[in-house]
Amino acid sequence: MTMFRAAVRAARAGKQPERGQALTEFALLLPLIVVLFFGIIQFGFLFGGQIALINGVREAARYTSTSPINSNPTAQIQSVLRTAVPAYNGTAAITYSYCYYANPATAGPTTYSTRVRIVVAYGHPLFIPIVGLLIDGLDGTTDNKFTAHVAEEMRVESQPLSSPPGGVTTVCTNP
Repeated sequence: MTMFRAAVRAARAGKQPERGQALTEFALLLPLIVVLFFGIIQFGFLFGGQIALINGVREAARYTSTSPINSNPTAQIQSVLRTAVPAYNGTAAITYSYCYYANPATAGPTTYSTRVRIVVAYGHPLFIPIVGLLIDGLDGTTDNKFTAHVAEEMRVESQPLSSPPGGVTTVCTNP
């Protein structure tokens, strides 16, 4: 009853009550707030996945650096990524290559060392549809994934070689 009296007093004074204005403003801002909130969640997933991908590729490169030269590390990389990256779906594009370089001059004959370079491109899935529609094309493709590229390079742990390793034909650009 008191609300009715307040409305009557406001009408007599020539003022219209402002009931419902806050509800209208809230209804206009709610979609933006929801998209912002879910965007923060989606980017949290993406950043967490990116950190896990970087660590997984580094671990795989370290493992490969202890393997024989010219071994195929793809299965090991897949295994490491499967355990390291949340929601990993096994579709990472993995490339690896070996190169060699002459060790810095020391007394005696020239020796050579080898490096392995692993490059992984992985499409992190976009879990939240509303945000996915907004950020899907930022990586150049519209496939409901956000593609991240990670590269890691490590020296192969072996004794210095007296000649370039067999099967490795590429010379490293900057040892």
